[in-house]
Parts: sequence; structure tokens; C-alpha cells
Amino acid sequence: MRTPSLALIAVIALASCTDYELVEKDDNGAVEDSDPVVDPPIQTPELQVSPTAVALGPVCGEESVEVTLTNAGEGALTITALTPSGAWTFTPPSLPLVLNQGEQHTLTVTGGPGSGALTIESDDPSAPTLTVPLASDANAPPVLTFLAPGDGDVLPVSVVTELVATLEDDRDAPESIGITWTSDVEGVLSTDPASSSGLVRYEWDAAARLSGTHLVTLTGTDSCGASSEVQVSFCQDAGYTADSLDLATWYFAGNASYDSTNSWVELTKPLTSQSGTAFQTASTASGDNVVIQFSFFASGGSGADGLSLTALDSSRMTGFVGELGGGLGYKGLPGWSVEIDTYYNGEYNDPTPVDHVSFHLDGDVYNPILWATLPEMEDGKWHEMSVSVSGTTVVVDVDGVNYINGTVSGITAFPAYVGFSASTGALTNSHLIDALEVTRSVCEGG
Repeated sequence: MRTPSLALIAVIALASCTDYELVEKDDNGAVEDSDPVVDPPIQTPELQVSPTAVALGPVCGEESVEVTLTNAGEGALTITALTPSGAWTFTPPSLPLVLNQGEQHTLTVTGGPGSGALTIESDDPSAPTLTVPLASDANAPPVLTFLAPGDGDVLPVSVVTELVATLEDDRDAPESIGITWTSDVEGVLSTDPASSSGLVRYEWDAAARLSGTHLVTLTGTDSCGASSEVQVSFCQDAGYTADSLDLATWYFAGNASYDSTNSWVELTKPLTSQSGTAFQTASTASGDNVVIQFSFFASGGSGADGLSLTALDSSRMTGFVGELGGGLGYKGLPGWSVEIDTYYNGEYNDPTPVDHVSFHLDGDVYNPILWATLPEMEDGKWHEMSVSVSGTTVVVDVDGVNYINGTVSGITAFPAYVGFSASTGALTNSHLIDALEVTRSVCEGG
């Protein structure tokens, strides 16, 4: 039998090794297990964005906001694209942008009014494309609304008028809005801010306000520089007071004079057969549209005759002094008169033997058109009187009590010098006038 060669034995031995696993045995010959093969853990990145949406509200031109990108997963996150749209821009980082676990990157995104989006592409397996909505609104100017006075109102004399408006703004607090009140006649009136509730107020004293028509503009300007305005037109009636008048504009006739010591007009002294008148001649009032308030004193003598408030028709007058005695200094003067008669003169057709107030046209002392009895006026006290003539309506109050409220068809519009008359005859009194205030309508329909 032929013996195999050594080479063949080696080949056989090598081939045999491929059919068996090599195992380890311990000292006793027992087989030991080897460690199992374990695959490495899978690391997953996760992109988180804050904020998830941007809504800036009203903006002044362009404004910026920060958007933060965070890798909240495991392993590295690779951002491959950052794309803005609409009116939004930012300075992009170098791409691809790799964020390790927990790492952040902040983008400053700038946009003007309008909507858009920021689109982010990454290797986040759960959201490879993520979109962040971006939006902002165009700033609107403040909204202003006038509450008072109303458009076309006529404002009375010697009254503080409160201009009132409301204010709303889509961006700023009301008190931070710039406010300007302006009159086309008097310029800037006030720049006081609105209240936190949005009320805008300005108290305008009539004593400092020119008469006539005013166009008042209220302007509001917000922090973006956007402005709006609202306007109201009103008419300030005219008036004057005796104390504020230059006495050179008064015409004193007969026994009348100005008492500079006491600052009142003295129509007569307590002497017999006196007659005095005093008229303000610097300007005229309309005979059918005027309100007159004053104080009078008719005492200090033996008890006669009385005084009048007279609206003297400057277009028909021939003088300033009428008949004395029972004529009360206005008899024969054109226009109208309201008399305070403190002595009964039967020959003048006085309607009552007691003190009375009456309305007369064109100096006709014999024919009172409206009249009423009065309490005793010769009591050594000052008395308040108010006379209003509006169209053909006459209203007369004395010491706050209404005595005449009626219609006189003969009243017409005429240029009137407003003034006073008084007289004495055989009996006497001091007749004094003080605290005169005349409202002359310079406003259409006033």
C-alpha cells in the first residue's frame, strides 16, 4: 500500500479546519462561551425651532426678531438649507450648518409689513423640512374722534369750553401719543397728552378766546411718526365787560360819568332834574340777538325816577340823551329799552303804581309792550338784571327771577349801541350800573 505524501496530508488538514469551529476549553476541558457581537446604538438628531411662528403685529418699517435653532436629539444635526420668503431677510450662516447635540444657532430675521416664512431643511429624520411662519402688520396712525364741542356749535361768552376727543392706536399706549391742539385763528393751544383711558381734553377759557369762527385741529402722532388729525369748526360769540373796557370807547352824556374810585357808571347823583346816559360805542350788537347782564343800584335819594337798559339804534339816532323825569332819559331814543321804574307817573301811563319792569320800542315810554311788577327796588341794595333778546322773544330776569318772557313783533335787526339811561325830577336817587356783560352774536344763527 502506498503511503500519502506530507503535502497531501497538509492539504487535508487545512480543509478539515474549515468544517469546525475552534473553541476554548478550560483546564478541565469544558468549553467556554465567547462574547456576543452587539451593533452600535443609532443616534438620531432632532431640530427644534423657537419660536415656532413669528407674529410681530404693527411694525414701523422693518423690525427684527431672533429665531433659535437647537439640536435637541443625539448625534450631529446637519442643516443644509435656510430659505426666507416674503418681505423677510436674514444673513445666513455658512452651509451646511452642523449642530452637535444640545448646540444652538440664532438667526436674526428682519421683515417689513407682510407675511412670509422661513424654510429649514436638515437631516432630522422626523422633520427634514420645517417651516416657520413669519408675519407683521403695517403700522396704522392713531384714530381720533371729536366728542365736544359739536361741529357748527356756537359757544357762549365767558364760559370755559372743554374740547374733548377720544384716541386709539394699534401700537402705542394712548398717553404716549403726541398730541397737538391747534386753532386756525390762535395757533397752538395745547400739547398735553391723552389720559391712559384714551381721553384727550383741553379746557379753553372764553376770556382768552377771540370771537368769531375757529377751525380747531387735533393731531395725534405715534412712535412710528404716523399722524392723523380731526377737525371741528365752531363760532365763539363776542362779549365785553365794563371793567375790561377802555373807557375812551364809552360815550357819557348829560349827568352820567364813570366813578373810577368805585369802578362803576354813575348815571345820576341824588339831585333833582338830572338825566344821564352812558353807551359803549366801540362796537355794536344786533338789536335782535343780544344778551346783557349787569348790576344796578337805585336808592339813596327821595325816590325817583328810575333807569333803563337801552339798545340804541345807531343808524337812526340823533343823540344820546332822551327826556328826563318820567322819560327816564330814554324817551324818544330809537331802538328798544327795558326800564326799571321806581316812581309812579300817571301822565306817562305807567301800568302800575308800584315798582315795575317793562319793555318799550323806540323810546315810547307811554306804551309798555311787556311789563311786570317788581319787589321794592329802592332798598339800598345792588340788584342783578339779565335781558335776552333773540329774534322777537324777550326774556328779563331780576335777581334770578323771571319777570318777562314774551314776544314783541316790532323787534328788528339793527346795529345797537348798548347802554343805560336814568333820570330824576322833583324827587331823586342815585342810579348806578356795574358788572356789565354784553354778549354780541357774531355767529350765524347765534
